[in-house]
Amino acid sequence: MLATEVQPLVGDDLLAELASPDYHQQCGEFDAETRAMLAVALPEICSELLRWRQTAANRPFALALALRSAAIEARLTDARRAIRAPDPIHPRALTAACETLLRHSADAAERAAASDALAQMQEAA
Repeated sequence: MLATEVQPLVGDDLLAELASPDYHQQCGEFDAETRAMLAVALPEICSELLRWRQTAANRPFALALALRSAAIEARLTDARRAIRAPDPIHPRALTAACETLLRHSADAAERAAASDALAQMQEAA
């Protein structure tokens, strides 16, 4: 994580948990610890949601670009993870991972390695 990046108080795991309440939570029944956590977390959740909505309304292109960048970064991470996996990788999955790196990686050495791997796979076929 970069020094300029700020970790949100409310992480994705907590959001996922709050998005799937059980029966008692749907009825508004929370233990004291959960009520205290909600008192701290709810303002941040609402603030983040309002920022997203405001950006979507006022700067839809910037929001779309940010979401696209995040999606590309996720695809790059998945491709790198697949290539570096200790288990054998299916040739189609390796091809897809290499093509993702070729299209989206900013690292010239990474793109060159992906290109070489694709060329070797074509020669072997």
